[in-house]
Amino acid sequence: MLCVAALGLSVGTTMAEAKPKVTVLNKTYVVNAATAQDLIREMDARGPNGFWAYTDWYVKWSGSCDLSVSITYTMPKHKNEAKLDPELRKSWKSFVKALKKHEELHGAHGVQAAQEIEQTKCADGDAVIRKWSNQDKVLDKRTDHGKKDGVVLK
Repeated sequence: MLCVAALGLSVGTTMAEAKPKVTVLNKTYVVNAATAQDLIREMDARGPNGFWAYTDWYVKWSGSCDLSVSITYTMPKHKNEAKLDPELRKSWKSFVKALKKHEELHGAHGVQAAQEIEQTKCADGDAVIRKWSNQDKVLDKRTDHGKKDGVVLK
């Protein structure tokens, strides 16, 4: 299972229409550098678990096969984006957008795990969790932690 240690503010939402129940928590940690190189240094130092962003998902089920998924996204947030050089601000916005999209792919793995557990009537849920946790690793290897999908700060 994935773990997360995160800093920052949080906002919780529940996607009531989803089955199983999915709860999403968004957390941030603050960066304040004025150059791309310094932003990268700050994210390296302050990011969760040694990453610039992180997604933790946790699937819980009961004996009656009621399932819930908790997804926590931890992302960098610039303290004063307006003070960035216009070119860097544009790059930062593109970077954050691509990073969020990448992290949402990890979150989708948690939802897919829960759906698969539900389809099997909660038979061998632990094996399903291992399968989808491994898919997180495959995703990061295939995309170089999102870099191949635009998670690049220039």
